[in-house]
Amino acid sequence: MALLDSNIVEQLKGYFDKINANIELAAFLDDSEKSKELDSFLKEVDAISEKVNYVKKSFENDKADLDRANITRPTSFTILKDGENTGINFSGIPGGHEFNSFILAVLGLAGLGKKLEGDQLSKVESVDKPLNVETFVSLSCTHCPDVIQALNLISTYNKNITVTMVDSAVFFEEAKEKDIQAVPVVFINGEQKSVGAKTIEELINLIANV
Repeated sequence: MALLDSNIVEQLKGYFDKINANIELAAFLDDSEKSKELDSFLKEVDAISEKVNYVKKSFENDKADLDRANITRPTSFTILKDGENTGINFSGIPGGHEFNSFILAVLGLAGLGKKLEGDQLSKVESVDKPLNVETFVSLSCTHCPDVIQALNLISTYNKNITVTMVDSAVFFEEAKEKDIQAVPVVFINGEQKSVGAKTIEELINLIANV
């Protein structure tokens, strides 16, 4: 059964045809049902346009690629542009409200989205140490996409910043261990730094002052 609506596919064809870079979606999968679902989802995205391509990898066997992408969970994928890691990852399937976050990340990497400038850009570029930013979300959360989209945009301006959307429902045990009771929750290098809705200005200041 198709996961993507035919009307959405037609709209995406129009957007993807404007992409002037090689966008690759590299997924790291195991034998779980959720990994199989992610595989099906990314195959459907791959079929939309030759500009966006899907590569299936093994969570168990492709350790070097996992390390380069800074991915620690199966059922995850990273976005590459012209063969280079972009620092934008998704753990789980970006459906529901997060589907737009995924599509906007792809288009943003191709230069078709929002841009940072001025003081915001200076602050992001000033980050000189590796930051692993993980945001736990619910796909039904209406505040989560704003945070995910802002962090995805931030990461494109600094190779030191890796950002990951984590679906709390897929990684329920981890969310439980972290005592996550409301979303979105932002962790930076393993430490909880933010809970709830945040503006891009607030997120930039948070990242710049870690």
